[in-house]
Amino acid sequence: MTEFNIRYPDDPRTNLNFDFCGNRIYRAYNVLTEEDRQGLIEEIEDELSVNDPNNWDLSVEATNNLCNRKLKNRECWINFFKMVKTHFYNYAKVTNNPKILELKIQSYWAKRMKGVSEQNYAEELYINYGNSHSHDNFDLGLIYYLKNPSRIYGTLIENRGREIIVPGDENSILFHHSNINHQPVMPPPVIAKEYYRCVIVVDFMHPEKLKYL
Repeated sequence: MTEFNIRYPDDPRTNLNFDFCGNRIYRAYNVLTEEDRQGLIEEIEDELSVNDPNNWDLSVEATNNLCNRKLKNRECWINFFKMVKTHFYNYAKVTNNPKILELKIQSYWAKRMKGVSEQNYAEELYINYGNSHSHDNFDLGLIYYLKNPSRIYGTLIENRGREIIVPGDENSILFHHSNINHQPVMPPPVIAKEYYRCVIVVDFMHPEKLKYL
């Protein structure tokens, strides 16, 4: 079992939301117990232990079969999606948009930045490398920062020629609009080798869109 080697005082924050270029961004903190986090980490590490070349998304490992695997830690996934549902409803409330509740989870996967060369990491820093992307078919995205060496390695969001970096506090979530360009802020390889960055991504879509896919 992976051990968390850093201990912090309890984070007093619960959630916050703010507007960025006309889109509502929502954050929530301390969303899962350490037991659930450990269970999710074990599940993802087990999934990525298979040396599959298709498990790479540029210089980051990505699970391609997470939703189809036989679960070893079923309870932690139940708790994870209960948490997602709670904050999904909160997001609809703070946006005052009941249509949000019509969205359904369409996909989810995990991405781990652990072992990467200095050259690949340097390429990540260039905007034309392709790491800045959008999920055009989806309506809403959630990022759960399962493991992260520092909150500075969050998510860069681009909109209308403006950019912000939303911090990636460990054990926090971020709701944002999937069709807006975004990219992960990766830790340097020397840091990731000691304490890697791992997120779970959940994308939501309106069921009507499925008719056209």
